[in-house]
Amino acid sequence: MTDSQPENPPLGRDALGKMISLHLDGKLSKEQLSQLQRTLVIDESARDFYVELISIHSQLEQIHKGPVVHSESLNTLIRRPKTPSRMPSFAMMTLPAALLVVICVWITSQLPDPPVEKPVEIQAVVPEIVDFHVTVADTHEVRFFNQEPLGIGDHLEGDKIYKLDSGQLELLFITGVKALITAPATFAITGENELNLSAGILMAKVTTSKGKGFTVRTPGGPIRDLGTLFGVEIDNAGTSGVQVFQGEVVLADSRGETVKLTEGNTMRCAAGKDQWLPEPRLSRKFYSVIQENKQALTPNIILLPDQVQNMFGADEHVGKSYLLYSPISLFDRLQNVDFKAVQVELSEHYTVIYFNETTTEWQMLDNEVLVPFTPDSSDLILALIESSGPQKEPKKKEFTYYAGTKGNIHGITSGYQSGDIQIIPDRFRGEVNPGEYTLEGTYFIRNSE
Repeated sequence: MTDSQPENPPLGRDALGKMISLHLDGKLSKEQLSQLQRTLVIDESARDFYVELISIHSQLEQIHKGPVVHSESLNTLIRRPKTPSRMPSFAMMTLPAALLVVICVWITSQLPDPPVEKPVEIQAVVPEIVDFHVTVADTHEVRFFNQEPLGIGDHLEGDKIYKLDSGQLELLFITGVKALITAPATFAITGENELNLSAGILMAKVTTSKGKGFTVRTPGGPIRDLGTLFGVEIDNAGTSGVQVFQGEVVLADSRGETVKLTEGNTMRCAAGKDQWLPEPRLSRKFYSVIQENKQALTPNIILLPDQVQNMFGADEHVGKSYLLYSPISLFDRLQNVDFKAVQVELSEHYTVIYFNETTTEWQMLDNEVLVPFTPDSSDLILALIESSGPQKEPKKKEFTYYAGTKGNIHGITSGYQSGDIQIIPDRFRGEVNPGEYTLEGTYFIRNSE
């Protein structure tokens, strides 16, 4: 399936001819006039066709306004007599022809001299430029396909198709909604609180009451915001995907059915299908775009690296331990710990730590031995791990994720807004390994300072 086009595509030749005829007769509706104007703006051949039809229409009007001999008068002149004529047959044969000549001469004498034809002034319709007051808030290496560049402060024209070849464009709607569009993308502003996205990646942040209801129209159906932070991805095939990072949105499909999508969840509508279905996550490209440009709308979003996140655990430990995120490389922080043998397999920013109630200090496992761990102000505890069970046997583990909370555990900040991280116990390098851990997921969002 090719990339879907925004609503009201340019008119075809047959439809254009009918639309122009209605326009000349003054019978166009407001919506039809808008569609005609839009076609004339973007299609040069349509403009030429429009001028040609106007010219023909004007000439026909001139002819129509000239005097015309009534058909009743003509019938009187050419009516044959009822009494049979006794003229010779040759004369009878030539009479109709002669009579026809006389009639033509008489008609010609009755017609006034043809008026001097004045050049018809052709006035092309200048399409009205619609301004929904959507402003360019920021740009990053933006380049459009066959279009003038946009700079900060410029307004985007309503219902105009924009094709972003490269870079990113941050838009500010009059309702307070902020939207970040990443190339390659095709989109159009269709209202003061909505746009049509047929290709590309979009992040939208809705924080105002006027912005509630912000709508992104996609090939899969419209996505209506209920006050949130969400992302939309439409690939080259036309498959639509959406993920909610905060709040919730309402999705509608081609059948008119709707479904709510809440925080932390993802759905897709495959190209050519008519239903939104749950998905674990969007493409890696989508999250990479967010990570690379997170300062725009999502300054607190943290993405997990592509590599498998393996973490050591204390095999025989019974009690509490914690999942820690360190923005600073753990390999740089723990230079006295010999990680060289397994450094390429260990997570660089995630680890499991323990708090020693006796010494009141934090500890981290150095393969088989717990060593002191000094917290940093940027550290963040994401989850609690509780291990229980008899010695020398596999431990039962329960997890409590600190999503939606704010706190402090023995001097380390805990809690985050939302995310899809998940701890997999007793697994290392993709294989079963009692006591060790693997971290899965794509992201989490830190609480605002």
